[in-house]
Amino acid sequence: MLLCQSILDLNIDHWTHRLIAFLCDLTNWYVRLNRSRLKGTDGQCSVPISLAVLYHVLLKMTVIMAPFTPFFAEYLYQRLRKRLPTFDSTSSPADSLGSADSVHYVMLPQAETATADDQVITGMALLQQAVELGRRARETANISMKTPIKNVRIVCESQKALAALRGHLEVYILEELNAREVLLTSDVELWCTLSALPNLPVLAKRLGSQVRTAADAIRCLDPLSIRAYSKVGDISTTFKGETFHFATGDLIIKSTFSGDANRYSAMSSPDGSLTVAICTVQDDILRRQGITRDFCNRVNKLRKKAKLSIVDNVDVLYADMHAETCAKLKQSSLCTSAALVDNQNMLKKASICPMPFSACRSQIIISDTSATPGGSNSLKIALVIPAPTLSAATRRRFRDCVPCETLLATCDLRGKARLRGSMSGESFSLAVGAEVFPSATAALLGSC
Repeated sequence: MLLCQSILDLNIDHWTHRLIAFLCDLTNWYVRLNRSRLKGTDGQCSVPISLAVLYHVLLKMTVIMAPFTPFFAEYLYQRLRKRLPTFDSTSSPADSLGSADSVHYVMLPQAETATADDQVITGMALLQQAVELGRRARETANISMKTPIKNVRIVCESQKALAALRGHLEVYILEELNAREVLLTSDVELWCTLSALPNLPVLAKRLGSQVRTAADAIRCLDPLSIRAYSKVGDISTTFKGETFHFATGDLIIKSTFSGDANRYSAMSSPDGSLTVAICTVQDDILRRQGITRDFCNRVNKLRKKAKLSIVDNVDVLYADMHAETCAKLKQSSLCTSAALVDNQNMLKKASICPMPFSACRSQIIISDTSATPGGSNSLKIALVIPAPTLSAATRRRFRDCVPCETLLATCDLRGKARLRGSMSGESFSLAVGAEVFPSATAALLGSC
């Protein structure tokens, strides 16, 4: 109703800004936070549900956008309507979604306020604000998003907001801020110090020549009075015999993190209601996680650069040249292979199974050599075409497996139960899937 009335009143700017904000939330939050569900890495059962929700929202959004972007909305509608059951229906009303020949024949949808979950809305609003403040705290401390942090502490006085954030929403904070732990607290007095400043442009209009005295009175307010004002938005105080009444907007409340500045980097919301502090102390566990995360990012960039789709199987190989140099010079350095071994869950989630470069027996698709933050100064990563590979047990049976594996790389295992041949006068018969595998990745997984 409000949207229809605003269109009739030609109040276009207000609603276009709200539509753009909603589209930003849809793209930067819903799609981003549900990447794993949309791709199916969280399980195939989550894919149809998440895609159905996204489709439903896009379809409703197309109808709402029609008065403001008529041609683009029509373009979207004609492609989305083909998936609706009413698309080929002759019994559906002419103005219903799907059967309507144009989006401009469809009536604007009514808001279903009864189905809105206030707790989810509150928790999501706090999550968005906490993530944005956490990113700014990282920038202030000059900590890259690729580098994991030990914990993020969220200080908020509202117990209701914290309760809405607890549970499944905490996982998103861990992912978005690349943190190992989330700590929620409502003890603002312990972690924050509130201060008040006069909003001079507002007070000058109302108080005139008394604005300087009022400003001094505001600066002398005690923490309890400031906290009471931040909750109620209204306070009265007496200063030098004069009584001043301050309403919402007269004071600018600032919240300052009072924790250890050597261990935390913090940011607060403009109204002081929320403070987010990230732990800046690093250890070897976090550095190894950072190395593994950077490894996964580089592999994904190489796949994108090589124009590989998500279904294209490749072997991932790596060589830490810096570790070899450090070993010769007897210098200490965080080992890439040790970091990858310690973070198998992260690699499994990214569907990456890295192997030493010595396992390469096939053609390299693409490779890259660069430094890893907190790790090797020269790490080579290559994507290789899958080729038949011996299992670890079978390799030990051959006196010299390199010529054999080089020969195997030219074989085609499709439809074969056993691979037979001879080399150096000795015949062999290898079981496919047990002694020989179609790729180095399959051999490594099959040997585990």
